[in-house]
Amino acid sequence: MKSIWTIAALAALALSPTAWANDISINAGTVPVAPLAPYAHIFTHDAASFTDTVDFVLSTSMLSTSANALNVSLQNLSVFNIQSLSYTLWGGVSGSDVDFHGTFPGNDSTYSISSLMPGAYHLTITGVADGVAGGAYGLAMTSAVPEPETITMLLLGLGLLGGVRRFKKADPFV
Repeated sequence: MKSIWTIAALAALALSPTAWANDISINAGTVPVAPLAPYAHIFTHDAASFTDTVDFVLSTSMLSTSANALNVSLQNLSVFNIQSLSYTLWGGVSGSDVDFHGTFPGNDSTYSISSLMPGAYHLTITGVADGVAGGAYGLAMTSAVPEPETITMLLLGLGLLGGVRRFKKADPFV
């Protein structure tokens, strides 16, 4: 008799909403460089906690990201709602959470991460969908190109180093 209750409890647990049943994994491909055409995706979840993963490839050394909860209320009823939305940037493909680059809140802000190497990365996005219809959030990413001022400063610095080296070669006492 005890085993029937154990089986029933395990069946009820398997049918109940759990975090791993609500997780989404996608491959975003190469993140676009054009800021007016970013990679964008809307995720929807049943009411439960979730951990989503987005794999992508970066072709430049800068990434701009934003994750925003898309909360919808009808009078005093929370239809779609996500709490504690945050995302973490990792180097490499999903499952290789070794090369940590930062955790950012999903709070309608854009975060720019520089000094990255071109290559594979992934985001781990977590939160709790607790509206009566679950929750939804949007994610946007673009691979930024360094600003012209940055490139100008780099070229001026290289020119200055070349000039100093040339001046030292011309000096017979050095």
